[in-house]
Amino acid sequence: MFVITAIVAAIFLVAFNKQQENKTSNNLYANDVQQLYLLTAAEYKINALEHQEQLNTASNVSMAGMPNISQELNLLTTAFEKNDISLHELNSRLDYLLNTFDINNNIIIQPYQVI
Repeated sequence: MFVITAIVAAIFLVAFNKQQENKTSNNLYANDVQQLYLLTAAEYKINALEHQEQLNTASNVSMAGMPNISQELNLLTTAFEKNDISLHELNSRLDYLLNTFDINNNIIIQPYQVI
């Protein structure tokens, strides 16, 4: 009787352990996907800001009192590369710059649009 109970308990523990490992691996996968999404979003935001800077340079638009886009981007990317700021902080600061320069979200969404 004890041997049968021990075998059933061992099978139950092995099944439970596999279930817990699957939960852990799924959670790690979800974290990787979130980091990849944030990194991709930051890339599109940087491209939109660089595009806006090129437009301002081409049309000789001077924005008095506004921060320099290239200088701000250099500061942010350098801080991110040195791990001084997190990916979430980088994205929030890029959002602030997009709002400051009143850059429309259509520029960021454009690569996803089907022609």
